[in-house]
Formats: sequence, structure tokens, C-alpha cells
Amino acid sequence: MYSTLLIIVLIGAYLFYNSSKKVKFQHRPERLKKLCAQTQSVRILSIGLLLLPFVVILYVQGFGAGFFAFFAYVMCMMSLVVLLNPYRYLTAYHVLGLYAVSLCVEFLIS
Repeated sequence: MYSTLLIIVLIGAYLFYNSSKKVKFQHRPERLKKLCAQTQSVRILSIGLLLLPFVVILYVQGFGAGFFAFFAYVMCMMSLVVLLNPYRYLTAYHVLGLYAVSLCVEFLIS
């Protein structure tokens, strides 16, 4: 469950980062350029993607711990996006591979 929530937070953070006008992108896929040309709708989509895990984490962990944990998750994912995106380490294959491994580990533990 947490793997899925964290991948949704990562996607929301990535879309929010790509909708920024201040960041100078060197290599960005064409479909992402088209998607992020509509900054208002992309920001609404990314906020919606961030609100879904926020509500689930608040429900599962309670108000205080869930609020703190969610913002720690968002800070971590935004840091990963800002740090790794310029080096092009955040490809879809790497993220999906890490997601598959973490989902397998999560199912083995529980």
C-alpha cells in the first residue's frame, strides 16, 4: 500500500516540477512538453494526485502522524525529483522497476 502511495506522490511531484516556468529543461520528452504546456490543468492534476495519498495516509496513520508523515514523503519525493531529473535518472523504466521491487518486498513483509 505504501509503495503505491509513494509512487503517486512521486508522479504528482514530478508533474508539479515540470509545470514550473522557472526551471530550464534541457531534455524533456515531447509528450511531457505538450502536457505541461497547460500549466493550470497540470497543477490541478498534480495537486489532485497529491491529495489522494494525503487522505489515505491521514486515515491510516491518524491526523498528527499522518500529517507529519505525508509532508515528509512529499519533501523526500520533491528532493528526489529536483536532484535526479537534471541527470535523467528518473526514467519511467527505473521508476517502474523500483516500484515493482518495493511492491514485492512490501508483499513479502506483510
